[in-house]
Amino acid sequence: MVMSQQLTPEELQQIKELQTRYNQTIFELGASEGQIIAFMEQIEKLTKAKKGLVSDLKTIEQKESELTASLQEKYGNGSINAETGEITSA
Repeated sequence: MVMSQQLTPEELQQIKELQTRYNQTIFELGASEGQIIAFMEQIEKLTKAKKGLVSDLKTIEQKESELTASLQEKYGNGSINAETGEITSA
């Protein structure tokens, strides 16, 4: 013969509370993982954009270097006022 026993209301309440906390924690873990994935995708996009900007910067620096050499050849060494175009010899 199988004897049946009953949990006390307090014990049953503890079990239900733990199940609720467990389910809530699992839900929050899933939500956190979703946010991490979204952040990682954003980081990838920003990293690609940064690489493009670094490439643009290198191109600008190269063009600046070429222009500087060309202007020095034409006008000699000196400083250029970018607002007025005035050249001050060194």
